[in-house]
Amino acid sequence: MKTRTLLLLSVACGLMILLAGGVKLFQVATDRTDVEVLSLGEAAMVGDMDVTVISIENTDSGVVAVVEMSGVAGAEVLDGWSMLGDGELSEPSQAVADGACDASSVVPADGEVVRCSLRFPAVDAEQYVAYQRGGELRRWAP
Repeated sequence: MKTRTLLLLSVACGLMILLAGGVKLFQVATDRTDVEVLSLGEAAMVGDMDVTVISIENTDSGVVAVVEMSGVAGAEVLDGWSMLGDGELSEPSQAVADGACDASSVVPADGEVVRCSLRFPAVDAEQYVAYQRGGELRRWAP
């Protein structure tokens, strides 16, 4: 093959790649994903865990979310929780306090429900509390 033919073929391939990229960009830009936000008190199955956020309160010491969980015996309660507030994602505190979930809190056996409080840093406006497990994510908003 001549050099000129190879150059024309490479330019044609480049244009086809550019066109395919433009089509994919258009597909991604018009793809709409609706995120379901649950109400307080609404239960959800997240992975293999049954989870409910009972309440979310903004106090002087921070945001307190009361949650109920059941499912996998021995699973750590704090794992998978987060809160979006003031545009930042934060994890719950692991400090020990009366009625609060801490680093030693686990889901009991035999399908029993554990109910405790998650404590997050103080924020001006909390948008939602989220739980992620087994590749699934659920959100609750006040």
